[in-house]
Amino acid sequence: MSESTGGPKLTNLARGCILVVFLGGVCGVVGVAASMMGGGWLVGADNSTGPSDAEPSGTARPEPTKPGPAKDAKRKSKAEGGAAVQKVVDRKVLRVGMDTGEPPFTGTPPMYFPNAAGEPDGFDVALAHKVRESLGVPDLKVVHAKYSGLEDLVRSGDVDLVISGYSEGEGEGLAYSKPYLEYGLCLVVPTKSKIKTTQDLFGKRIGIFDDDAAAADVSRLVKGFTDLVRLEDGYWDQLAEGRFDAFLYDYPYTVAELEQWYKTNPSRRGSLRLAQYNLTDSTYVVMAPAASADLLDVVNRTIDEWRASDAYADAVRTYLKGGVAVEPPKGTKVHVVAKGETLSIIAKNELGSVDRWQDLWKLNKERFPNPHLINVGDQVILP
Repeated sequence: MSESTGGPKLTNLARGCILVVFLGGVCGVVGVAASMMGGGWLVGADNSTGPSDAEPSGTARPEPTKPGPAKDAKRKSKAEGGAAVQKVVDRKVLRVGMDTGEPPFTGTPPMYFPNAAGEPDGFDVALAHKVRESLGVPDLKVVHAKYSGLEDLVRSGDVDLVISGYSEGEGEGLAYSKPYLEYGLCLVVPTKSKIKTTQDLFGKRIGIFDDDAAAADVSRLVKGFTDLVRLEDGYWDQLAEGRFDAFLYDYPYTVAELEQWYKTNPSRRGSLRLAQYNLTDSTYVVMAPAASADLLDVVNRTIDEWRASDAYADAVRTYLKGGVAVEPPKGTKVHVVAKGETLSIIAKNELGSVDRWQDLWKLNKERFPNPHLINVGDQVILP
């Protein structure tokens, strides 16, 4: 203000004070800048946030808008107090127990098998990689085991999860995920056998895979059988040789194992046939330690996302294909599947609603292995 306005006048002492304050502020700014340079905070300093060699000097590398998968998994696990997830993230390896067959671990296709490059492959391996990606860890380690030893792997802490065509049980200290695949027992008989359905098994000898859940299912499904033979291997030979009259086994394994058996025994190709599919409404789940609830949450979210995607149907068609559709009864009204048709499309065209695909599936589930495995030329029974 000028003196003419009547405002206060600045004395020499006041002017001196202002100058001191101004010079102090300038020095403070310079000091902060120097400390930032010394601490590597400025773009272009020799640290991880500086420009790459390919970038012009002084050009800022843009910060990612989202943290990478591993960082994201760490943040999530810390926020939720997830000790099990954090262990996997810190280790950078997801350890998954699988029934890999006999040494040299030639596999239990189609759920696990070594591919042409010798790397783990199969439907279960595909899910394991999905979980690994959700956790943001770079590596998957398949821990080899026999089916009967999978629970012990979990209890010993040698694996984080078991993904191996496993059905939910009641083992102490174990927990289970949502289903990642619905399946049913199928009925396999010698091709020349007169057995067509489980109703023809009265008074017959039955073979099953050595599993308590399968034994309970057979006891419920079949009345009046005379013997139940439980085996972990060698069952196709024994069925063909007549030790028992029929073998009830999970569909996903049946077709792949039969094809392997035929390759090993070419003279027996076509000697066995699938008479019925989906005799049970069973599911495969992921097994984890009961204390790993946070890790199981990640597994469940992964399963939900995978099953809602086209990639899931692709995986079913890639790994679980095979098996000839059972012929429909004579005189049944059928629709012959054309190229590009699915049960949903057939339901819309024939029954007036896409939602009625489940009605079609109920009518046909004993004739086809999976809703995604209905092929051109197949006959779908209509109501």
